[in-house]
Amino acid sequence: MTEQTRRSCWRILIAGTGGQGALTAARVLSEFMVEKGHDVVSGQLHGMSQRAGSVQSSVMIDCGISPAMASGTADCVLGLEPVETARALPFMSPQTIVFMNTAVIVPYVLGQRFARKQSGSAYPDVDGLISRIRALTARVFPFDATQIAQQSGSIRAINTVMLGCLFGSGMLPHTAADFWSAATDKMSPAWIRANATAFEGGVEMGRQSRPVDTAS
Repeated sequence: MTEQTRRSCWRILIAGTGGQGALTAARVLSEFMVEKGHDVVSGQLHGMSQRAGSVQSSVMIDCGISPAMASGTADCVLGLEPVETARALPFMSPQTIVFMNTAVIVPYVLGQRFARKQSGSAYPDVDGLISRIRALTARVFPFDATQIAQQSGSIRAINTVMLGCLFGSGMLPHTAADFWSAATDKMSPAWIRANATAFEGGVEMGRQSRPVDTAS
C-alpha cells in the first residue's frame, strides 16, 4: 500500500526566496489537482517575492476551505533554499517529508544586515540547518536542486525539480507521468526540453524517499 492511498487530505508547503518560482509551483500544482477533480485551496503564507525575500505558499488538497496551514501539519515541504526550508520548521512534524535544496541564496534580510555591518548577517551552516530539521523528522532529503536545474539548461527550473520530487515520492494519487503530460499542454515549446530534464531529476530524487516496498 502506498502512502497516498492512506490519506484523504494533502498539505503541501513550498518555501523559497522571491524569484525561485515558489508561487508558480503552487499555482501549477493547484491547477493540475483541480483538473483531476480535487478541491484545492492555495495561499501565500508569507512573502516578499518582489524583493527576493522569504516566500511560503501552501497548497491544501481536499482539506477544506481554508488555505491556512496549522503548525505541525505539513505532509510535504518543498524547500527551494536552505534557510527558507528551515523557516518552515513550525509546520513540520515527524511525519513530514522534506525535500531541501542545499544551494544557498543569501536572503534579503541577511544581505541588508551585511551591507549595514550589523550583527546576525552570517549565513547559517547548511549542515547545521539539515541537522535541525532532521531532529524533528528523519524524512528529510537534502540535495542540490540548483545543480540539476543548471544541468537541464535553465536555472529557473528549480521549482520544476521540486515538483518532480513531490510526484516521484508517490505521495499524491496521481503519477509523475500524469502531471507532466498535463503540464506540457500549457508550457511553451521552448521550455519543454529543459523542464523535462529538471522534472525527471526531481522524480528520481523523490523515488528515493519511498519506503522500500513501494519504490518499484
